[in-house]
Amino acid sequence: MQSQLLLSLRSIIICSFGFAQLPIEDYVRLPLPVGERSRTNGSGAHLKGFVYILKCNNGQYYTGSTSNLERRLEQHKNGEGARFTKQHLPVELVYVEEFSRIDEAFYREKQIQGWSRKKKEALINSDFEELHKLSECKNDSHC
Repeated sequence: MQSQLLLSLRSIIICSFGFAQLPIEDYVRLPLPVGERSRTNGSGAHLKGFVYILKCNNGQYYTGSTSNLERRLEQHKNGEGARFTKQHLPVELVYVEEFSRIDEAFYREKQIQGWSRKKKEALINSDFEELHKLSECKNDSHC
């Protein structure tokens, strides 16, 4: 049975991956600069993109991006995703952002990958006050 994933701004994530159902309104999409390159769907239209965070069985987070979230989550679930998640199954979807272009999602993925665990958890928990605090520069030499 193929799992279903329904995404819209007013719906919830529903899937049969054993992931918790999370209201999509709890996710945030911050404005980001558009990358130089973008994939298209063959007709010239840009592919929609997603950035997601998975919590692995060892408690670590994996951040990825994709143009097909349902397919990518199924790959992770079946051990066909990234080597890291394959070695730390099962995984749980804990965060998703949707973008109008895949290159924006890729840029955001790289941004989040550079963050500390605490900063990722503030994003996952929609704790924007803590996220802002953790984003402040603490290096007197260049702030």
